[in-house]
Amino acid sequence: MNKKIRNLLAATVMFSGLVTFGCANDVKSFQTDLSKQIETVDKQYKKLDYLSTDDQTTLKKELENSKEVEKSGSRSDLEDEISHLKKILTPFESKDRKIAGEITTAGELRYNAAIDTTNKEKLTDLIAKSRDFSDYESFEQACQTALTQTKKQLVEAVSNQANAAIGSTYIPQTDKVDLTAILEKVKKAENITVAYSYLSNLQTTTSQVISRTKANEITVKAAEAKAEEDKKAAQAAAEKAKAEADRVAQAQAAQAAQAAQAAQAAQAAQAAQAAQAAQAAQAAEDTSGSINNTNHTKWAVEDGYNWHNRKGHSRIIPPGGSLPPGYHWQV
Repeated sequence: MNKKIRNLLAATVMFSGLVTFGCANDVKSFQTDLSKQIETVDKQYKKLDYLSTDDQTTLKKELENSKEVEKSGSRSDLEDEISHLKKILTPFESKDRKIAGEITTAGELRYNAAIDTTNKEKLTDLIAKSRDFSDYESFEQACQTALTQTKKQLVEAVSNQANAAIGSTYIPQTDKVDLTAILEKVKKAENITVAYSYLSNLQTTTSQVISRTKANEITVKAAEAKAEEDKKAAQAAAEKAKAEADRVAQAQAAQAAQAAQAAQAAQAAQAAQAAQAAQAAQAAEDTSGSINNTNHTKWAVEDGYNWHNRKGHSRIIPPGGSLPPGYHWQV
């Protein structure tokens, strides 16, 4: 009986030793795992570019606490700490990505010609402070405010430019329709973030439309100038033709007038000649004899006198009368 008891006691002591040894080995293993996890977290957090000084302090304290747990913690404490460290960087990595995205956007926006000096300076200041800021919340809010203001200014500037392009007399109709459609989306956007999402398309389309509008303007103005030039040339040709026609008409009228005058002169000359001939004939007839063989009285003027100085030297000869000697008939 005593022998059985001794054997049982011996077995119990041996089992207890084995359990203690196994537990010791488990704790050592978890300590090793925790040490590796601490090292991993330390390396990873140092790779974060945009971590606030407050968050850096928090992480350092967390790692110091983990090292304390590694030295004196129980198995369950070690397990809990390892699990905690595996998740500890997630919120800090999220913050880093958010700030990184905002700083990248700020870097792109500050070189845009459409933003004013004030917004450019705000963005430049944020970029300069992005690697050394104390509180995440306040810095992230400053980023949001600056980006929102800048995006709003850009959207307004590009929208104004687009509206100016739409108002051009020379904008092609298809471009006007396309640009108007994008502007409508911007106007109906529920917030500046949504409106800004259309900015790249709006800016690119506006630039292309302005380029095509200028080309169209050059073409149209060239056509208008050509049409005006042709109109002036046609007008000048018409005026020249009219002037030539007027000149010809005037020349023809002058020639006609000269011809009429010549005809009138010729006709007058012919009439005069005929009258002279008739008078001559009559005179010849009348003076051909010494008898007044007409049915009316005739004047007889003494030779050496004429009609003007006939007084006292002329006679009236009735029909049938004879011409006195030394007298001649006066017609």
